[in-house]
Amino acid sequence: MKDVAAKANVSVSTVSHVINGTRFVSEEVKNRVREAMDATGYIPNVVAHSLRTKRTNTIGLVIPIGNDENSNIFIMQIVLGIDSVLRERGYCTLLANTKDELSREKEEIRHLITRQIDGMIIIPSSGDHGFIPGLLKDKQYVFVDRIPDGLPKQDYVVSDSFGGSYDAVSRMIERGHTKIGILCAEIGGYRNSDERLRGFRKAYEEHNLEVRTEYICECDASIQDAWEKAKRLVEHTDITAVFIVNNVMGMGVVKYLKEAGIRIPDDISLTIFDDYAWTDIYTPSITTIRQEAFEMGRQGAELLLEKLMFKDQDEITWKPREILLPTRLMMRESWK
Repeated sequence: MKDVAAKANVSVSTVSHVINGTRFVSEEVKNRVREAMDATGYIPNVVAHSLRTKRTNTIGLVIPIGNDENSNIFIMQIVLGIDSVLRERGYCTLLANTKDELSREKEEIRHLITRQIDGMIIIPSSGDHGFIPGLLKDKQYVFVDRIPDGLPKQDYVVSDSFGGSYDAVSRMIERGHTKIGILCAEIGGYRNSDERLRGFRKAYEEHNLEVRTEYICECDASIQDAWEKAKRLVEHTDITAVFIVNNVMGMGVVKYLKEAGIRIPDDISLTIFDDYAWTDIYTPSITTIRQEAFEMGRQGAELLLEKLMFKDQDEITWKPREILLPTRLMMRESWK
């Protein structure tokens, strides 16, 4: 480090701050230090540093990546938001994929703990997460995108699923659509989906309308199942509009309507909770509810780092933060 400091014409402490991200250093100085490190062949001894500080500057990311690339884009935007904060603060990340399976999630969390991570950011799978406090008793953790079941008040950053759905469905009703079908995930499976259904119901209730059971259709997050459920809704109900709780289901519904010759919005109006590029490119363009995935990840990382700071201050009691990020209705051509 002394050789690097001499070559970069800075102090040894400045070299340390550049390596560990522990203080603001200008980009010009950072570049000089990095060039000096390259020139001298210096590589920081992370193991030795962690033994001294009891920190590894490593964060575990527990995320559900499946085989369907259409659902993975959103998750990776969250990861980019997380990385934008952690990299700037000198942290590296270890990525663990649960494939959206609770048993695998437990396994991956245990694996990350053995790697001596400082903290963890989790997009939880469906199911009871009562095991988390015992398993992560010595670690700081934050949930993003989904609220875990089976836990008391926790730290999380999620989209306002209820508010986004309530606003969109209310405005559809005000357009004259009193017979709106909804494709939602299995009720009780994911809190996000349940909140979107709750927003749907609340909009109906506040407009003095009855939610008919046949308008509510539970659906797997797959294009094929959404295709089949859309067919059932159209053929067996008198709906004039449909509200879909995620992007993959939305693709299945649009596929069915196109193949069946049902025109959007002349025959049926459409809203999807999720804003992907295809919804704007498709003709007619689809009205969506946009979530800020990158911002969700960014704020989740900031929250975790704040918790890590508080961990060293025993006299301060941490109060869990529940952060709801606002959504935005993207009005396009799929409403009549």
